[in-house]
Amino acid sequence: MILTIAKVAGVIICISSLSAQAIDLRIDNVRLYQPEQSTFSLPSTLYIDNGKIIAVSSNQEKSKAADTIVDAHNNYALPGLIDLHVHLGASGSNYGKEFQYLPVQSYFNSNLYLGVTSVVDLFSFDSTLNEARQLIATKTSPNLFYAGTLFTNPGGHGTQFGGAALEVTNDAAIDGLWQQHIARKPHVTKAIIETFGGHGTSLTDSQLTEIGRRSKAADLPYFVHVSTLVDGKRAIKAGATALAHGINTEAIDDEFIDLMVKHKVAYIPTLAVYYNHSAEKNHREVSANKALLTTVPEKLQHCLFNKVPEPAKWKDIAWQKRQLAYQNLNLLAQAGVVIGAGSDAGNPYTLHGSGLHNELQALVKSGLSPAQVINAATIDAASIINAPELGQLKQGFQASFILLTQNPLDDITQLSNIQAVYKSGHKVDRKDLIAQNKQIIPHGEQCDLENIIASKAGKGIDDFSGEIQWQAISDTMMGGQSSAKLTQKQQVLTVATQLGKPAGFGAWAGMQVMFESPVDASQFQGIKITYKGSQIPFGISVYHSEVKDWDHFSAKLPPSKTWTTREVPFTQLKQFGFGSQKQWSAKSVAGLSLVWRTLSGQQLVSNENSLQISNISYF
Repeated sequence: MILTIAKVAGVIICISSLSAQAIDLRIDNVRLYQPEQSTFSLPSTLYIDNGKIIAVSSNQEKSKAADTIVDAHNNYALPGLIDLHVHLGASGSNYGKEFQYLPVQSYFNSNLYLGVTSVVDLFSFDSTLNEARQLIATKTSPNLFYAGTLFTNPGGHGTQFGGAALEVTNDAAIDGLWQQHIARKPHVTKAIIETFGGHGTSLTDSQLTEIGRRSKAADLPYFVHVSTLVDGKRAIKAGATALAHGINTEAIDDEFIDLMVKHKVAYIPTLAVYYNHSAEKNHREVSANKALLTTVPEKLQHCLFNKVPEPAKWKDIAWQKRQLAYQNLNLLAQAGVVIGAGSDAGNPYTLHGSGLHNELQALVKSGLSPAQVINAATIDAASIINAPELGQLKQGFQASFILLTQNPLDDITQLSNIQAVYKSGHKVDRKDLIAQNKQIIPHGEQCDLENIIASKAGKGIDDFSGEIQWQAISDTMMGGQSSAKLTQKQQVLTVATQLGKPAGFGAWAGMQVMFESPVDASQFQGIKITYKGSQIPFGISVYHSEVKDWDHFSAKLPPSKTWTTREVPFTQLKQFGFGSQKQWSAKSVAGLSLVWRTLSGQQLVSNENSLQISNISYF
């Protein structure tokens, strides 16, 4: 604002030469994206005040004064990008031992740096959302829309992360759960149709419909997580306004397309979370795009890219069938279904900020035009979440946008060649975001520091004559309620466990020992253990150093009222089935565990178990 100085009766007064009509920011010579025409305008002038676009004019019109004037040099302006599916509680690291924790600030910085000015969190705990709100109140941050927690079946998908997922035990329970949902003041509702590997029964049609009815009455978009064609149809009929994830491993049919069109349901395929891990493993596609990784901490990059583990089976299947997913997407787009862009950032190899750019590039690979893809992350994304102030560069819209030097309609990868980012009329200091994230160190164990050569294993593992080498473990690390306690006396180790309420991975507790370095036990045939106790069978796992998630090689041991010695041949060890499949080898044994577990819906003889162990060795 321009000020003049006047002196009246000896008092100095500042008078605005523009009075109340002063404009905060004017951007000249900018080409504005026109979604209806799928093109960019001729060089224009953009007027911004109080974070809003108040006028747009051609270069031929006389310019109005403004406090700040910027020459965009004919750059291309796009509305700030919207990621319709993120999880602010996860960093994008691998799960298991190498999981890396980062604060929400890191994710906000990465999103803003890459022009993602709005995110939709579809499941995070209250602590994470509180952290996000505090950031929004104190610094420039992306717009945050969230579901809070989610609706799922007892022990279903979502519960494996602990916390307070809204588990629908029966139709009557929905009212109380809905009150919990509304108390969080959500922007969207999310429900899950997924048994997560066969654990329990998914939400019923009546339950899905009732949640949909309440969402409609509250004017909340209703996102339903689906993965199969049958469940997709169920979600549509139950009132879903958007499908979170798509039908990516089977062909859709005419009935599905007709239902999507008739009920005006949006389709958010989240190709990035399906394909990024495999694309990195097979072609190094994620790590090769350095422009998208500028704000990603080096430690996290090292953990992800230095030694890429095999993708989980479901990801490998999706990768092999990706042409089918592309075909489904094109059929829906041709039928006029609104396509939305969401990355599912926070999952392994789908990083915040860069994950959405991966998604947009995957949408182009599927056959959508660059204009369709840009619309999926701007105007169409805004319509899906009922955000009428976002997604376009017109009068009355939020002044959040990115400036590009090259036309992204010619090459979608130009979306990462960003000249500047503006959030609510303020230019984002992108260099400062890089500096901030360099100061943030991921919290988690070091990953593959060096190639450790396994030493030859001795026959004995533990006779419990020295200090306790083992540590108690339980599902409390994932928000569960189980517990374990270790005591050692007279060369006998006792582990007492109590199992709580089962979540997606069940309830579990036990003990583990991690070796200082991997050992080569290939000269032996298996593990021998002498023990007594327990009321139920329990699992013994032999850790393989190549397994980076929780899918270790395991076998079952029976309870025993008297002292017994059991041999577990290596050939009997099997992986649980959810994580990356590895070839067993005794040449790199990293540790052992004994675990008591109950799966969702499983009836147990006893939730409390105590086991005494006097010796563990190889045989």
